[in-house]
Amino acid sequence: MSEPEPCCFDEWAASNARRARRKEVVAPVSRAMVDALDQVGLSGLSVMDLGCGTGDVGLATLSRGAATLTGVDLGPGAIDRARSLASERGLQERSSFSVGDAATTPLQPHDVVVLNRVYCCYPDIDALLTNSLPAARRIYAFTSPRSQGLAGAIARVETRIANVWYRMRDRKFRGFRVWVHDVDAIDARVREAGFRPVLSGTRRFGWHLGVYERVA
Repeated sequence: MSEPEPCCFDEWAASNARRARRKEVVAPVSRAMVDALDQVGLSGLSVMDLGCGTGDVGLATLSRGAATLTGVDLGPGAIDRARSLASERGLQERSSFSVGDAATTPLQPHDVVVLNRVYCCYPDIDALLTNSLPAARRIYAFTSPRSQGLAGAIARVETRIANVWYRMRDRKFRGFRVWVHDVDAIDARVREAGFRPVLSGTRRFGWHLGVYERVA
């Protein structure tokens, strides 16, 4: 199985869309991602948000100076809500959203490629990395559950508990599970693709945030 089942992303996007009407970015770790990209610099850049959900992270990059946004998500309902949120914020002319799997959908090059809370939805992220890394002309950024130390141990326990819940409600979640991937292995793949880290560390205790710049 190379991709997550599109089981419940639309439902989660609906909830996030309601919250995104009250604040720019829904989740604290997502705000940390936007702040990090803002720190590195977004002015005039094109952004691709893979696994964009309701679009709040990508749309926030437009507010921070990015020129254009392309969002991709597995859920058709999530894409509909992202388009609606873009319209509500007056950003529909600078953004586009489409249904697709970031691990297999052909991706056009963008200055910035973002994967926020996406790796943990895939049992195997090799194809996701292979497909997404070449699309980043300048910046590649991701958040992923911590995999080392106390935070990593806690993340694995939380993942096991979550997967028990998903298994118990399999009619709804249809095989969906969450995963903790080795952050050091991800870092190595990104570096091998020609990037160097410019920001890296723990955010919101249980999340690793990495922002990388392509080496000229």
